[in-house]
Amino acid sequence: MTKGVVSKEWGGLMGERMKGEPRRVRGRFKLRTVAAVIKASGLAPSAIAFAVLFFSAVFAVHATEPGVVSLGDAVWLCFQVVTTIGLGDFTSTTMVGRLAIMLLSAYSVFFLAIVTGAVVSYCSEVMRRDWDEDVSELLDELDCLPELSRGELVEFSARAKRVLSRLRR
Repeated sequence: MTKGVVSKEWGGLMGERMKGEPRRVRGRFKLRTVAAVIKASGLAPSAIAFAVLFFSAVFAVHATEPGVVSLGDAVWLCFQVVTTIGLGDFTSTTMVGRLAIMLLSAYSVFFLAIVTGAVVSYCSEVMRRDWDEDVSELLDELDCLPELSRGELVEFSARAKRVLSRLRR
């Protein structure tokens, strides 16, 4: 099995390395990866809808709320709603503002939960792929076991122990 390709038998979201996915370095996770996961999982239209709803709410709140005097304050209020931190330094008092905040709040809860699930699924697939690659490499080397020198056997044994210790974690 080659690096960067998940075996086809897994199917699903990560049947092959996603187009545009950055080369993955073991132990590192990049924001570009989240974008690639969103695209590969079919969540791009939902992400665009989320962005449109977010900025529509920003402009609605900025235009209608007397306590929100700047566009930055409107962005901050909408950010508080999306992240559910709700510090309370800005509140919505008009019907239009409250409706925009309610829609943004309801949509963002579901959207962020789905994106979180997709990212967790991706990470699980990557971990499984790494495990399968390690095991596959060890099994391939087992075929050559009789030809290995003493030093190569010691190295093989150490790698096998590392793979097994990762399994036990």
